[in-house]
Amino acid sequence: MNCQSREHTCILFRSHWLKLGAPTCLLLSCLGCASLNPWKGEDEYARAKNEVEGYEDREGNWIRPEGARANRRVNSNLPKILQDIPGLGQRPINKDEARQQYREADQLFEQAKNAEGTERRELFRKAGKQYLAAAKDWTSSALEQDAMFMAAESYYFAEDYPKAENQYVKLMKDYPRTRWQDQVDRRRMEIGHYWLQFPDRFYHVNLTDNKRPLNDTENNGKRVLEKLRLDSPTSRLADDVTMEIANTEFKRENWPEALDAYRDLITIYADSPHQFDAHFLGAKSALLSYQGAQYTSEPLEHAEKLLKQMVKQFPDQALENKDQIREMMAEVKFREAERLYDEAQYRANKEEYAAAKIYCDRILEDFSDTPFADKAREIIGKGDGKPAVPTPYMSWMTTVFPTRDKIGPIVKAAEENRAKESKGIMASGDGSTRR
Repeated sequence: MNCQSREHTCILFRSHWLKLGAPTCLLLSCLGCASLNPWKGEDEYARAKNEVEGYEDREGNWIRPEGARANRRVNSNLPKILQDIPGLGQRPINKDEARQQYREADQLFEQAKNAEGTERRELFRKAGKQYLAAAKDWTSSALEQDAMFMAAESYYFAEDYPKAENQYVKLMKDYPRTRWQDQVDRRRMEIGHYWLQFPDRFYHVNLTDNKRPLNDTENNGKRVLEKLRLDSPTSRLADDVTMEIANTEFKRENWPEALDAYRDLITIYADSPHQFDAHFLGAKSALLSYQGAQYTSEPLEHAEKLLKQMVKQFPDQALENKDQIREMMAEVKFREAERLYDEAQYRANKEEYAAAKIYCDRILEDFSDTPFADKAREIIGKGDGKPAVPTPYMSWMTTVFPTRDKIGPIVKAAEENRAKESKGIMASGDGSTRR
């Protein structure tokens, strides 16, 4: 609805309501014509929809309220008047030049597809540069989004994986809801998986292979997968990426990190086909991360929980791996009995036989089929006839020196009074019975 028709509608409403008096007219003048606009709700809906999806303006520019460049423009301290000046603000848009460069880049891309060897890679690199040039001439547009993706694809097929990964990240940063997300996630996962195959260190510098980063290839592969997981936590490949990270940590024998990744997959991606493997390898990681009776028991608790869930949720697969599952369950049971025996032995060495007997009784009740059952009986036999709590060293010194305990005498006096009262009650009861 244009401005003239809206103004005409407002005049009709005001002429109709003028009969209501001056207060009504004053109220209408305060509210303005917008309050009488029957399309206000539709405008608000369209505005909210555009804020979520983005839209194309009259000049063909793709307007999107999200992304790194949009945030920089909104949060810029540069006055809006200066933001359109070349060199200070946003780059001027040249649509015809952008379309021409995009067509040239497409031609180079098609030529590279039919070439081979070094020529193929060089043509893909030229196509990538041409796509980026087209993107710069028409920023915040659908063409820029497609050009950034095609530039990344060109570097990917040119086997310049570091440049390709960098362009994919820039695309996701500027266009978080890009229509190329599934393909971008797939490419980034392939690059990360490829880099994980090179266990070189950070001091191993690469100057010859364009497929690999400058150094620390394996950790860069892990970084790519972790960043992919953060950028697309609900994508189709999110569970595959999480499983890849967990398996990488398992191979590197980083057991706590592997356990955390497996648990994340189990908790977040409940419908993933990797659920059984995550339970199985997670239980193994938990047992391997256990450091002994002197340390925390959380790994054993995690292992026991995962094993019970695995048998309950995946009975068929658990039956196929029953021998390994039984072995892990037996190890959990052995380690739990070992912890109890270690605590019982510690108490027995301090001659705290009452406390030691409590731990030994738990071993005999819950872990009677372990080697620690006979050792628990020996500790119980050793404490027979001995005081439950050891006599403090030089206990006679407590009677020689005065004490500053202010509560002890009060408690002792209260106990004496209670004993006297009980004797008096018993004596009065005997007297009444005799009468």
